[in-house]
Amino acid sequence: KYIEIYNATGSSVDLSSYAMWKITNGGSWPEYTLSLSGLLASNGVYIIYHGSSNPTIVAAGDITWSQASFNGDDAIGLAKNGVLIDAVGEDGPDPGSGWDVAGTTDATKDHTLVRKCSVIAGNTDWNLSAGTDALNSEWVVLSQNDWSDIGQHTSPCQSAPVYGCTDSNS
Repeated sequence: KYIEIYNATGSSVDLSSYAMWKITNGGSWPEYTLSLSGLLASNGVYIIYHGSSNPTIVAAGDITWSQASFNGDDAIGLAKNGVLIDAVGEDGPDPGSGWDVAGTTDATKDHTLVRKCSVIAGNTDWNLSAGTDALNSEWVVLSQNDWSDIGQHTSPCQSAPVYGCTDSNS
């Protein structure tokens, strides 16, 4: 329904040298391409969405793309000057229903994936990015249609307050 790009560089980024790539049901990069444009402010989020998305997504979105519809086994990537710099999924054979993420089977199907707040750079190694459990994955797997994080990426991570005495010698 949508995908977000987060700018952690500390300055505005000219998106004209970037493109979204998509592979449907297995194949090689890029099967579909969306060239980007405009400026993305530091700590800003750019949202690419399908025109038939939920009104919450449309209201937050920056640009529509007919290929921003995902069925679980579609790979999506961010390229800069024709070089892949980040990806969800990977090129190659059709993975079946979807890719496993953070220990969740077929997590790219019927779930919302949110990048952990500690991740501020792209990763083209999908196996490393997806991880094998919630601790070593770069992603948090939410239920389907959970858009509570749309338009934001908190970095650095907000730590939870610690209440009570933290002095082990007292």
